[in-house]
Amino acid sequence: MGGQRRLVVIGGVAGGATAASKARRCCPDAVIEIYDQDRHISYAGCGLPYFLGGLSPNWRKVIAREPQQFKERQYINVHLRHRVEAIDVDNKAISITDLEAGKKFRREYDTLIMATGAVPIMPNVPGKDLEGVFVLRTLSNALEIKSFLDLNPPGKVTIIGAGSIGLDMCEALRRFEIEVDLIEAADHVLPHLEAGMSGHIRQHVEQNGVTVYLGSELRAMEGSNGKVKKVITSGGDIETDMVLVCIGVAPQTELAKQTGIELGAKGAIKVDGYMRTSKQDILACGDCVTTYNYVSGKESWIPLGSTSRKQGRTAGNTFAGTDYPFPGVQATFITKVFDMTAGKTGITSSEAKQSGIEAEDLFLSDYSIPRYFPGGGEIKACVTFEKSSGRLLGAEVVGDLAAGVDKRLDVFVVAIKAGLTANEMSNLDLAYSPPYSHPLDLPILAGNLGESKILGKTCSCNSTGLE
Repeated sequence: MGGQRRLVVIGGVAGGATAASKARRCCPDAVIEIYDQDRHISYAGCGLPYFLGGLSPNWRKVIAREPQQFKERQYINVHLRHRVEAIDVDNKAISITDLEAGKKFRREYDTLIMATGAVPIMPNVPGKDLEGVFVLRTLSNALEIKSFLDLNPPGKVTIIGAGSIGLDMCEALRRFEIEVDLIEAADHVLPHLEAGMSGHIRQHVEQNGVTVYLGSELRAMEGSNGKVKKVITSGGDIETDMVLVCIGVAPQTELAKQTGIELGAKGAIKVDGYMRTSKQDILACGDCVTTYNYVSGKESWIPLGSTSRKQGRTAGNTFAGTDYPFPGVQATFITKVFDMTAGKTGITSSEAKQSGIEAEDLFLSDYSIPRYFPGGGEIKACVTFEKSSGRLLGAEVVGDLAAGVDKRLDVFVVAIKAGLTANEMSNLDLAYSPPYSHPLDLPILAGNLGESKILGKTCSCNSTGLE
């Protein structure tokens, strides 16, 4: 190779593809290869429910880049339907199987980046292999579901799991007037939100024709002629024509385990801020690795596409010798549920307690803009402050689609990152005009009330300052 460094990346999509692209920009002379066992390499995984719901009917539009584009634009060689079987750390080589040709071969590397991602959890219950039972994680999964919906239009679908993907698919299926039953083992939908906040989402989901069963665990699935026909839960039996299991994902780390790479939170690959693993010249990024939650101060596993891309950039920088560590996350997420939005950043008081931080939650409810101006919507928030210092630790925001939940949530995101206190929140110079907000908008109001109700700093004036 005439002194050229060889970078081999295992896995594509967000983390692996980003790592390879960043490495190429930093190292124009490196030899870069990507190996992935799937049929697709770089696509918008979060967009799959919108494809299935008909909002983006052409599945090719969710593809960010084809293998040929990697080759022509960046001189990155992409090998799809190639499974990496083993890593030889001592000789810096990997063993690969070409799944189409059935051939096995080895490839040497100077640096290896593991971006093996996460896999959907399928509970080991009777009937899980029946026709009409699906998971949704990859584009290949989505195309299989689309084919089933087109060839066998179901009258009724059962969704197992009321997280973001499960709720996304409720909306996608209801767009076609399919009857939907939603099963959740926890006592509220969107279990990572506080129950009091997610209750508003549940009501809205039910108003849109979805039957919700909470506190119900999947026990089995039964079928006829090999096709699923019934779901057995701890709360009773449900007739169905199709089942979509959306109970979460797990880091795909079998290859890492075989290699002896150290694992961390939730069994994900343990990495430092530079995406380095415990093995020399092996980096890792994306949904298969741990990250640092700088609000709780704990090692965490938070599989999100936005995090994967940032970690991928860091891994590419590390390969190039650039000193740009990834600082961690504060676990921000947002999701659209029919005509509502729900989001969260940072931690709640109960989560803070697990990290030894004394904190208190503050609940707020208001209309997003002055009621004399048309538009806007209801908006509710749960905001968490540290008791001793008044430091903002977290926020959950739920509201109507037109209420600007994303705007307020992002203000809280930046405030947490900046370490702002309740007093500093109350003095934010946010943009104000009646079509957009109140004079003292939600983040400012949270700071005011945080000072008075949590820190005990009261005054004789009781006004909120809202028009």
